[in-house]
Amino acid sequence: MAQHFSRSKRYRDLQSWDTDNMTEEQAWEKFVMARWGSLSIMPCPRCGTVDKHYRRATRHQWRCKHCDHVFSVTSGTPFQGRRLPFRKLLKLIRLLCNAPKGLAANAILGELGVPYRTAYQNLGKIREAIFLTQNLTPLHGVVQIDGGHFCGKPRRPQFRNKMTAAMANHYLRNRKASIVPPKAGIKLEPWNKEKLKNRRIVLVLRQIKPAERIITVIVTAETRQHVLPVIQKYVATDSTIQTDDGGAYSSLSAWYEHEVVRHSETYCTPDGIHNNHAESFFSRMRRSEYGVHHGMRPQYLAFYAATMAWIEVHRESALREKMEDLCQRILSCDISLAFRGYCQGRHLGFEYLG
Repeated sequence: MAQHFSRSKRYRDLQSWDTDNMTEEQAWEKFVMARWGSLSIMPCPRCGTVDKHYRRATRHQWRCKHCDHVFSVTSGTPFQGRRLPFRKLLKLIRLLCNAPKGLAANAILGELGVPYRTAYQNLGKIREAIFLTQNLTPLHGVVQIDGGHFCGKPRRPQFRNKMTAAMANHYLRNRKASIVPPKAGIKLEPWNKEKLKNRRIVLVLRQIKPAERIITVIVTAETRQHVLPVIQKYVATDSTIQTDDGGAYSSLSAWYEHEVVRHSETYCTPDGIHNNHAESFFSRMRRSEYGVHHGMRPQYLAFYAATMAWIEVHRESALREKMEDLCQRILSCDISLAFRGYCQGRHLGFEYLG
């Protein structure tokens, strides 16, 4: 049996990104090179002048020669106003790159020696940066599309003798059938009806040929009126789309070459038509929801979905490549909208819906 890439020697190719043996100065240099590609010449974030500005070495800052603005490598990025040392920030990025099913803040408190809210806030900034730097140019070639239900998981009833094991599984399993209560049996409790209002659909659009790309979009229902505008926006008209036989995708043949697999009969047709690449993404994300994060919230679901898409696309990239890509994504973003001042009660007041 072939060796999985994550167990190969090339995957562990950290080289100079080994944060365990790195000084604070070396970690700072990594951030500077990832953002500007030079340790001496960089643009001023305020006036945009590219020059060799006056450096304040003890503070890891510069003063602009033209407008006297004082700035650092994290100015105007999600890490602006950071309190964590550069070594710990770099180690946090490395831990996320090495997590195949996502990373929970509660799992890294001992590694970083920080409170829970600090770990959660900084992880949230990284997820937001991944979401904001997605490549949203239209997909083309062969694209597989499917929807998965997340958030709003109901709880088991208080009295077990009122529900069989099959009915409990019907409510609790994270699939499409769990949205609609069965015709025969008891009704959902009022608190579970409230929980189901938080249920959201993660629509994954996965290009498998000619090169792998994933776009994730959050919608409130897997219906034609919610799904079709998203597909027309993110998939080129000359593409081939593969889906299951859900009613939300029944009219795609009017715009695309549409290939369907009937999951009630088979997972793959004799002609090789399947939707397994989209399903494999959901298998990882469901394990992330239940086994790693123990729950997701609709407010930040788009960030979690984009992070899992990034992990899935880079599953065969070396750790060094993933760290370089993630550092560039973070340092190319503006100040965090969702997590700037999160610990002071300033939370995101809306959802990113497709």
